[in-house]
Amino acid sequence: MRTMMQRAMRWAACAAGVGLGLVPMTGSAQEQEVPGEAQEARRTLVMALPGTPVSSIWGLVGQLGAGVEHAVSPHVALVGSVQVSGSLQGTDSLYTGGSGSSGQTWGVGVDPGVHFYLTGRAPEGFWVGPHLELGTYHWTTRTEYLTGLGSSGEVALVTVDSRSRTVQYGGSVRVGYTAILAPGLTFQVGAGLSALSSLNTIFGEPSTVSSSMNNIRNWSLSPRMTLGVGWAF
Repeated sequence: MRTMMQRAMRWAACAAGVGLGLVPMTGSAQEQEVPGEAQEARRTLVMALPGTPVSSIWGLVGQLGAGVEHAVSPHVALVGSVQVSGSLQGTDSLYTGGSGSSGQTWGVGVDPGVHFYLTGRAPEGFWVGPHLELGTYHWTTRTEYLTGLGSSGEVALVTVDSRSRTVQYGGSVRVGYTAILAPGLTFQVGAGLSALSSLNTIFGEPSTVSSSMNNIRNWSLSPRMTLGVGWAF
């Protein structure tokens, strides 16, 4: 009887020891899973892209856009953005009674790409990646000027309306950094080099302008900057 009680006590002591040993291990495993779960919860970024300039054969046009980025693996994220641009321009006439010129500009562009994260866990850390770029931009211009009518000395106000459209396509390679702050505020900055081909078509020009000037093709190599602020979830 005593032998059986001693064996039971030894088995109880062993079971208690094993149970005490498993408690810290379970707590440690739970502590390790918490950061992983937090990182998994922040796989998507939604950002505003304020003041990004658009390069065209007419110069730089102010632009505002929105972008999204989603991590598909620990070191790869798919990105995309849509940008819209617009401006109003006008100049006074140098002649009395003339109204000078005025113009309107608007456009839209898309910018898909892939970010490969060299540090951290996507979508946070240093990254590098290619982007495709496609956009269309439209200009409407009205010019008014005074012209003489022969020897009579009379003058007339001439109005010339013209429209143009630019289609751009190409790509860029960029490097940058994305920072995610608590509880989810996100900042992103990037820089790179873009190569774009463009076709500009002019409509409504006076007949004195050569028809060869109505379709202008060119390409450009220029720096590309991206700035974004948004939220991670």
